[in-house]
Amino acid sequence: MKKRKLLLDVFKYLIFFGIGIGLFIWIYRNQNIDNLWHDLSKFHYGWIIASLGVAVISHFLRAVRWRMLIESIGYKPKLTNTFLSILVMYLANYGFPRLGEVTRCGILKKYDGVPFTSQLGTVFIERVVDFIFLLLILIAVLFVDWNVLASYFSGSDSGGSGKYAFLQSGIFRALFLAAVLVLVTLLIFRKRLLKTKLAQKIMGYAHKFLHGLKSVMHLKNPLLFALLTFGIYGCYFLMTWFVMIGFAPTHDLSPMAGLAVLALGSVGMVMPVQGGIGTYHGFVTYTLTLYGIAESDALVLALVLHGSTTIFLILIGATALGLLPILNRKRASV
Repeated sequence: MKKRKLLLDVFKYLIFFGIGIGLFIWIYRNQNIDNLWHDLSKFHYGWIIASLGVAVISHFLRAVRWRMLIESIGYKPKLTNTFLSILVMYLANYGFPRLGEVTRCGILKKYDGVPFTSQLGTVFIERVVDFIFLLLILIAVLFVDWNVLASYFSGSDSGGSGKYAFLQSGIFRALFLAAVLVLVTLLIFRKRLLKTKLAQKIMGYAHKFLHGLKSVMHLKNPLLFALLTFGIYGCYFLMTWFVMIGFAPTHDLSPMAGLAVLALGSVGMVMPVQGGIGTYHGFVTYTLTLYGIAESDALVLALVLHGSTTIFLILIGATALGLLPILNRKRASV
């Protein structure tokens, strides 16, 4: 049974990795290597270094925020170990999607004695908070730049007029009608649906979610938790914006364009593909073309945004993995 599960996991890994590589090759299929190298020379690499510096700050803020959640359930891991486990998490995620979440919990269990299952609840609520915040960013971008982004949903090159034109769009009406139909169906067949295995599993996730919310309510400083979340996504924005400033074709784009690249690029990153390979490049490239950037330039920017971050995370993740046993020698020897 275990071998079968292992083979299935390996098969899924290879499938998603193959999809990512296939998407990447397809997206860059028409790019000339010589032209690509020439376009890379257009970057002011000081901005890329600044972007990577901000990335370190964002990871530290994430470590502080996660530690607050762990403290709310009665444990206090070292901030150094928490920070290093976050870096290792990103490294592991490049190996297999979501493996990093398990890895970071294992690190704190090993070096700080925090129970593995207790940590999973904090990781779950952390991801829920991130999802909500990302959703709010997407909504904000749609409200402000609907005219630009409408073609994402309509399939055309121009959207409706006005910031709130999406409220009158066909996709919005279809989604609203679908939501109403689903709600009515749930109300009519609620007794039968609650007995199904799927409903039981959803109820289980809901219970974990409520437990996670309870841990947030017991935070010593909820305001600090909120500020850290704003700080994390502020850093993510600056990481993207700095690279855009450092590239001549995107230098003059508005900050809202940078926020759109962050929001829609993040959608590509959460796809079940290792490190967002292919999916991130596709979302970022298409977003930039909506703002009038030539596809060839958009492809170069997507490559640098993803490539610089990937190489940097692999390097600092591997460094963190090596530092953990060194910094915890005393505990390991006990």
